[in-house]
Amino acid sequence: MSVPPDDPRTKASRIAETLRTEIASGQPGPGRKLQSLRELADRFQVHPVTVTKGLQELIDEGLIRSVPNRGYFVKDDTGDDSGAVRPAASDVRDEIKALTSELQRLAARVAKLEERADHPGSA
Repeated sequence: MSVPPDDPRTKASRIAETLRTEIASGQPGPGRKLQSLRELADRFQVHPVTVTKGLQELIDEGLIRSVPNRGYFVKDDTGDDSGAVRPAASDVRDEIKALTSELQRLAARVAKLEERADHPGSA
């Protein structure tokens, strides 16, 4: 993030302004998830706490919402502020893929443990 040296705004405010501009342009669109905290910290080359402060500005303005253990989402302008966030289809597919992979890994681990239980002398 290149900022003139005489810019009086905090890094968090500059991050909020950048994201505000992106949201206003429709990227990401309503209901869509923002980049992860870590991705934003890497992108802006700041500590995640600084990103969190910038995101809090956008929450306070009503532009985004935080969903615990899921991330930050652009609020939609339908007036539905129930807190229910419908993830994009691609987000759902990614989560299904990750969970399927995790299940396969756990199934393989269970199989190995069962094998060891059935044949205790052959570690």
